[in-house]
Amino acid sequence: MNVQPVGPEEDAAAADVLVRAFHTFSLNQYLFPDPERRPRQLRWLYLRTIALYRGVGGAFIAGDGSGAALWTPPEYPHGLPAGRYVRAGFLAAPFGVGWELAGRRLRALRDIERRHRAEISGPHWSLEVIGVDPERQRTGSGSALIRHILDRADRDGLPAYVITHEEKNVAYYERHGFRLAGDAPFEPGAPPTCSLIRPARAGA
Repeated sequence: MNVQPVGPEEDAAAADVLVRAFHTFSLNQYLFPDPERRPRQLRWLYLRTIALYRGVGGAFIAGDGSGAALWTPPEYPHGLPAGRYVRAGFLAAPFGVGWELAGRRLRALRDIERRHRAEISGPHWSLEVIGVDPERQRTGSGSALIRHILDRADRDGLPAYVITHEEKNVAYYERHGFRLAGDAPFEPGAPPTCSLIRPARAGA
C-alpha cells in the first residue's frame, strides 16, 4: 500500500480518520469522558497535531486515506520545541477541549515526556500516533504506515520508540520488533502507559 506525506489539503481527512480510530481509545475515554463531545474535542486536537508533525516531515497518510501516522524525526530526540506547539495553536487548548480536560491531558503528556527521556536517548524515530479507520482495520494499512518509517530507521541504523495506552496493542508492536520497557499509568485510575523500544538494526 502506498504511504505518502500529509499535505495541507489532507489535514482534515487525516484528522477525521484519527477521530474515528481513537473515539473508543482508553486514554481518550479517560481524558474526554463525554462521548458526545469527544469527537469534536479530538478533531480539534488532531487538526493541530497533524499540522505540528507535518511541519517537521513526520505526518503520513495511507494512499487510500484509510489511516494516518505521526512521527517525531530523529533530529528531535527529546521532542519538538515548545515554539512549534505554540505556532500550531495549542495555547488555545483550554478553549478547544475545556480547561479541566486540557490540564489532565497536559499531565499525561508530561508523563510521556518524562518516560521518553528516561528510556531512550540519542537520535531515534518516535511514533506518536497511528490510527486506521475501524472499517479498514486488518487490511494492511497500519502495517504499511509503520513499516514506512521502520524501514527508513533500519537503513539508517536507528532505534524507534512508541507509547500506547492500550495493552492489547503491545503484541502488535512486538511483532514489529519493539520490546516492552514499562507499563505504569500516569496517574491513579488512568489506563496503563506502555512504552516500547525497537533496537537499532544497523545494516538492515
